[in-house]
Amino acid sequence: MANRQLWNDDILREIFAHLAPATFPFTKDDRPNLAALACCARASKTLYEPASDVLWREIDSVVILSVLSPAVLKKEDKQFTTFVSSGSLPDAVCARFQNYAHRVRRLVHRAERTRVQPGVLDALHVYVGGEPLLPNVKAVFWCQRTPPDVLEILPVVSTSLRELCIAEIGVHGNLMPASGAQASTGFAFSRFIRGLSTVAPWLETLTLSGNIHSSSIICVSELKKLKALSIINFAHHGFGAGYLPVLRSCAALSHLREFGINLTIDEASLADTLHASTEDLNLDFAGFHSLRALRVHGSLALVGRFLSHISSTELASFGAFVPRPDRLDDYRHCLETLSTRFASTLRTVRLSGSWTGTMASLASPLDILRPLLHLSQLEEVCLISGTGVAVTFTVSDVLTLAKAWPHMQELKVLYQAVPAALPIDALSAFVIHCPHLHTLWLASVDLRGAVSRKLGDCPESKHALKRLWLVGDMTAADVGQIARFVDKMFPCVDSRPVELPWHPSQDVEGWKRMLASLREVKAARLVQPLI
Repeated sequence: MANRQLWNDDILREIFAHLAPATFPFTKDDRPNLAALACCARASKTLYEPASDVLWREIDSVVILSVLSPAVLKKEDKQFTTFVSSGSLPDAVCARFQNYAHRVRRLVHRAERTRVQPGVLDALHVYVGGEPLLPNVKAVFWCQRTPPDVLEILPVVSTSLRELCIAEIGVHGNLMPASGAQASTGFAFSRFIRGLSTVAPWLETLTLSGNIHSSSIICVSELKKLKALSIINFAHHGFGAGYLPVLRSCAALSHLREFGINLTIDEASLADTLHASTEDLNLDFAGFHSLRALRVHGSLALVGRFLSHISSTELASFGAFVPRPDRLDDYRHCLETLSTRFASTLRTVRLSGSWTGTMASLASPLDILRPLLHLSQLEEVCLISGTGVAVTFTVSDVLTLAKAWPHMQELKVLYQAVPAALPIDALSAFVIHCPHLHTLWLASVDLRGAVSRKLGDCPESKHALKRLWLVGDMTAADVGQIARFVDKMFPCVDSRPVELPWHPSQDVEGWKRMLASLREVKAARLVQPLI
């Protein structure tokens, strides 16, 4: 008895948590740890509960639920084993099923989803007395197989559900509502949204991805407690004329803090909608009163109009992906709208895309960013373009940026600089004026010219910058000299190779050589006091 008191369930769970898979969904590399947890659960009654809690905390297939109930489900051998409803559920099997099911906190319905035939989960739901199959599940990731199968989520979840992601919507079937007698409220997805508002009223995060018809989600406002909503629509015609009802429904969510939507497809229809009478827009579209983070995909002209109808006074983060080259005026107008309407709250601005122009009239990166320069509280600014061409940053430009943003933590400005003429020691402006900067990606640095710069003129520092990427051709550059400049200005930079995004001006092998040289410079610096 004395020995049993030494075992503390919390300590055991902490120990077993180290055996939990590092990734989810699981991979082959996770199997030994899962097997070890299963062995611990079988070893003794003392270890059973804490080991089972960790083992069943996350499951990556609903097939696992089917296997737990052999009395209900039978196997049919065709191309592979499937599970269908059959028979009744004895009390002992029901108790065994619920014993494991109540431990599940996270479910992914993606792998092997075709093996569970329609009606199986509904049958299980009936056999357990109408109780939720996973009463404590908090997150569900569901890949749709057929249009009606989203309804199978309803018997699985309960009021504990906080996060739901549904992918491949409409990919395997037509989500268009039937004409005539069957109204949009009667087909599967809209019925599912309404049912979800009842069985999971405290849902906070919802992500929808696929070929989405507008009439299927205009009732999303019934999910009253949503705090984060992302709608990624791949449908060829977008929402068409249904954009305004969808936006109106989303705008009515009073607790919404994060919102993401693509405004790219069928821009003519959306433009016509947004150019409707101002009175209608103010009544039907204005909203998003509590929004703090916005992510959009589309032309900046449409994004700018969208921003003008957001009523939030708390917007702190904005991100936009521009799929096709836009005019520089649209970039400036979008940033001007942001800086004017959300000047006191904005902390993060991310823009990814390109712009139109010719070699005869090159843009200035500072001119693009100029509307943000008076926002001294900004902490993250990203302007990333693979094909956008602009003139180089100058020493004065870099000094202007550094002085404008003293609280900057992450700065990424990547484009094709013509020419790349910024002296490497000009980066010392960030050392002096941006003490909190931890990530710096910058184009236009003259890497080849580093050999001609005087290292002695560059001040030593103890700046804590961790991640650095200077985009450019390093074929003829002196990587040793670049490494010495980097180490002198930013002695804490991580010199380990990392995966970086594609950029037409990048030199992957050259940057690896620079990092290798930086490691040598660091090693020499660290042993120098011992000599």
